[in-house]
Amino acid sequence: MTTAFSQPTAGWASPALTGLAADIAAHVTGVIKHTSANAPRSRQTAIGPSEIGTPCVRRLAYKLLDWDPKPNSDTDPWASIVGTAVHAWLEHTFGQANYTLPDGRPRYVLERRVSADAKLSGSSDLLDRYLRCVIDWKVPGSTAMTEYRKKQHPGLGYQTQAHTYGLGYANEGEDIEHVAIVFLPRAGRLDGIYVWTEPFQPLIAQAALQRRDNVIEAIKGLDPEANPAMWAQFPATEAYCTYCPWHLPKSTDLSRGCPGANQ
Repeated sequence: MTTAFSQPTAGWASPALTGLAADIAAHVTGVIKHTSANAPRSRQTAIGPSEIGTPCVRRLAYKLLDWDPKPNSDTDPWASIVGTAVHAWLEHTFGQANYTLPDGRPRYVLERRVSADAKLSGSSDLLDRYLRCVIDWKVPGSTAMTEYRKKQHPGLGYQTQAHTYGLGYANEGEDIEHVAIVFLPRAGRLDGIYVWTEPFQPLIAQAALQRRDNVIEAIKGLDPEANPAMWAQFPATEAYCTYCPWHLPKSTDLSRGCPGANQ
């Protein structure tokens, strides 16, 4: 049996595939989506360094409660898959390039799980002991790449993530002086790389941890699980809303989904 296959969000994908090509496309995307949805990173429920710095308090509250439903969870996984593949390749590559510093330690620490405090841990991409710098890889698309380069800043979420990893390493006794995010273009050439860096500031990570604790206390006090109207007490802030698992355009019931910061 043959079927037509097209992606509604990809208007350029016309005419729709038919026959064997459609069957192959449907099968390949089905296998990829199933595998991605069941990957350990996709099944993670505890909040991590990549999420604690979100500017949106409502999104943070949803995440801390692992709130269901997640009306926007069936998003295209390809960008994430490409990013995961690049991370794995870089881990292998820097592992091969590693060498011993004069003090006897390896220059690079790769994919180490570090803890900012007892409730928050995550896997850091790279610590360069020679540069005393925590490095995180990002693989954005062309539009995002242009935005980061123009603003000369990665955004509050990524900034907080970098300092949170820095705090985790500092807790282990590592000497951290800088944090950096290396943006590698998902499309285009390697020489389109952009690097953001700033001095390590543990107070940025500590402020995020305190904010998390404040939201936890607000959740306990307001109890939105029992009183859905209380979700409105958690303010929404624009933070790439269309990619949020709880984004539900035009929603008037925040227990079912958030319409976004601008609605």
